[in-house]
Amino acid sequence: MPVTCKSALICESKRPRFRSDRYQFTVVMPNLNYDVPQDKLNCKIMDLIRKDSKVSTEKRALALGVSSKTIKRHIKEMDNVSYIGRGFSGHWEIADDKKR
Repeated sequence: MPVTCKSALICESKRPRFRSDRYQFTVVMPNLNYDVPQDKLNCKIMDLIRKDSKVSTEKRALALGVSSKTIKRHIKEMDNVSYIGRGFSGHWEIADDKKR
């Protein structure tokens, strides 16, 4: 499959760049995850909570293919999701769902 000019430029922009001078050597790596929308992950987390309000963070992480720390970080940033109760007897609630 021939490489088009546009795809060649995209591939070229994702390559690491190397710089050096007399005193140091520097590698500049582009952030390949910069264009990945995080809102989709938030929606998926909320969908899992709606399906099963007692689902654990670890099970959600396995279902979505991310780490449990990522799930915890996203939930912490979401103002409308909260955990009610303690430990295994508690459950997740989404504030928007109460109003419906």
